[in-house]
Amino acid sequence: MVGGSGLRTTQADSSRGPSSSALRVIVVSLALSATAGCVYFNQLYNANRLYSQGVSDLEAGRAGAGQSLLSEAIQKADKIVREKPDSRWADDALRLVVRARILLEQWPEAAEAAVQLLGYANSHRDSVEVAGYLGTAQLYLGDVARADSLLTIALAGVEDDDVRADFYLSRGRARMALRLETEADSDLAAASELRPEWVDPRLDRVRLLVGIGRGDDAAAEVAELLRLPLNDLEQREVLAVVEFLATISPETGIMALAEVGTSDLPRDQRARMVKLRGDMKVEIGLIEEGLADYQLVRDISSQSVAAADADVAVVRMQLRTVTVPEELDGYQATMMRMSRSMAARSSRDVIRIRDTLIRIDFWLESGDIGYLMAAEAVRDELENPVLARTFFLMYADEQPTAFWAPKAILAALDLSDLDSRDPSADELRRRLSEDYADSAYVLALTGESGSEFSYEQLEQGLQTRMERLERQADQEVRNRTTEGGV
Repeated sequence: MVGGSGLRTTQADSSRGPSSSALRVIVVSLALSATAGCVYFNQLYNANRLYSQGVSDLEAGRAGAGQSLLSEAIQKADKIVREKPDSRWADDALRLVVRARILLEQWPEAAEAAVQLLGYANSHRDSVEVAGYLGTAQLYLGDVARADSLLTIALAGVEDDDVRADFYLSRGRARMALRLETEADSDLAAASELRPEWVDPRLDRVRLLVGIGRGDDAAAEVAELLRLPLNDLEQREVLAVVEFLATISPETGIMALAEVGTSDLPRDQRARMVKLRGDMKVEIGLIEEGLADYQLVRDISSQSVAAADADVAVVRMQLRTVTVPEELDGYQATMMRMSRSMAARSSRDVIRIRDTLIRIDFWLESGDIGYLMAAEAVRDELENPVLARTFFLMYADEQPTAFWAPKAILAALDLSDLDSRDPSADELRRRLSEDYADSAYVLALTGESGSEFSYEQLEQGLQTRMERLERQADQEVRNRTTEGGV
């Protein structure tokens, strides 16, 4: 019975499943498999968390932190793909790798990972998304036509709005490169519509619109940008595009910044853009409006570098109207005083004008060749042709027998149309023809020869003397700014 009972028991157990030892093996295997699955799930979870934080840091302008997190996310996700390529998590991990490498602008690696991801595609939706990633990588690898084709395929099937916005931006850039301006504009506008807070497509669209002569639309786009909550990097990018506008069309730049004074930008950045708007107004002759903007800069942020730049812009305008050499003394004192402020020390224009005025004063005190150097600085740096003409003639009058007197008269003659004072242009021509007919400078105008010294010899001699005075003036600047506690 016992034996019979044991046999039946054995047969019954055998009919129901494996032996207890075999069962333990199966249980352990399943447990290990489940544990491995949890490990890879946790790795992917951590990779996604790092990826999300990295994207947030990039969007906030923290590039270094964002790039570091994305690199760490790639390492974790790539480990899943390498160690368990057949796991249920591998395709998601590889997708993260592709997107992270695109954000890091690692284009060859992004393209390689996208091709690998295509092998995991189980549906048309998966395939077209991968086509978009590969197209984005190809754009920056230089195959613009292929990028356009791949992105077009992707946009015909991808449904996720954020992904579509990415692909519209990439295709818009591809079509800009292909000179398909209308199509590019449509794509960039579509990206902005899907993600209104996104700065990149709007910046690209401004550049595109300016290039095709749609300045009003470009200005409107900049105005929209200034309504967004911009991080530090984006603020600098917007300022750069407005500066670009200023070089192409000051009128467009002024329109773009029409409301910047009341924008939500930080005070210093707002002041800087109002200063730029003032510069553009002055450039096109709207002097009073430009001066009003300079005052607004001070009202917005009186201790900013922009305020110092606005102050020196006003001084520059005043220096252009000076006709009496003695008036320069007052402006030199003003610039010395202005340069003592902390903000002014960071203003290249403040320091430049201050140092220029010190050099001019030193050269005038030195006399002789110093008059020529002062004249050139006044003409080129202070943009005052009338006063420059006065200094050129001071040299010619005080050094009438010098080799370089006719050079000074010729320089004054070039500026005579801008000044009706004596001596007239006719008088200067008479002096050249009667008193300096054999000068190398005068003969060079007619292509004749016969001077004691050649034009090149005279210029080389003058250059040597001017370089010596330049070094002395530099030392004078150091002396005066040190004595003044600047």
